Amino acid sequence: MDDLFEEPRRKDKKIPQQPHLYRKLFLLVFAIALLWQGLIFVDVRLSSYYQELRDSFKVILTISSAENNEQLSQLGDSLNQKTDIQTVKLFSPKDALDIVRQQNPQLVESLLLMGKERMPAYFELTLSPQAINNIRPFVDNLAAEYENLVPHYNEEHAALVLYTGICSKVLHLVFVLSLLVFLTFMFLVEATPVSGTHSWGGVLSGILAALLACVVFAGLLYPTGFLAQAVSHFTSLGRELLLIVFCGLLGWTLSKWQKF
Repeated sequence: MDDLFEEPRRKDKKIPQQPHLYRKLFLLVFAIALLWQGLIFVDVRLSSYYQELRDSFKVILTISSAENNEQLSQLGDSLNQKTDIQTVKLFSPKDALDIVRQQNPQLVESLLLMGKERMPAYFELTLSPQAINNIRPFVDNLAAEYENLVPHYNEEHAALVLYTGICSKVLHLVFVLSLLVFLTFMFLVEATPVSGTHSWGGVLSGILAALLACVVFAGLLYPTGFLAQAVSHFTSLGRELLLIVFCGLLGWTLSKWQKF
């Protein structure tokens, strides 16, 4: 008679271990979600910084000799036909003074004392990323082709655009490779016959871990005063929804794997 009650007692002892499994699953997915939140934060800001650096880089071509309006128009059309030049803007001496006056009125007074003719007309060029990455040979070829145009540019700015673009692309590759590794892991778990079965509790634990990671990250941003702009400046609603779905799927897979 004693043997008949042995097995039910052993089964009863296994029941309290199930919530403990989900606590471990929750902590693991929570740590992964925090890492993904940090990567999303860096990716959004780095991409925005790269875009701003690229858009603000300009090459100035001052006109060394006196040219009439027709000759300047021909020069502008010739520059605009080059594939590596995205936009060409012509600024007369008066236009140049007006721009400087908006930024630094005292500098304009100094320029006027030297004589208005000291402020030359110039072309402002916006280049493609390929031209910015090879700025020195590009500008040298431009100066050799147009002898009456003197180029001016910030080489350090161009180098910063190049390095920032490389960092942004490498980070995107890390995102893709990491996602592929996770998907491969999920596929191997799903393809391997194990005694465990899926559980909706694992999905819930994964989703709660993702939401908690969002809350923790918002708490980290709160002291900086950027919480109100967090969605647009540091992440996006689409990225957060994808992270929640990913964590839910990961929890679903881990609930079957059960190797904690």
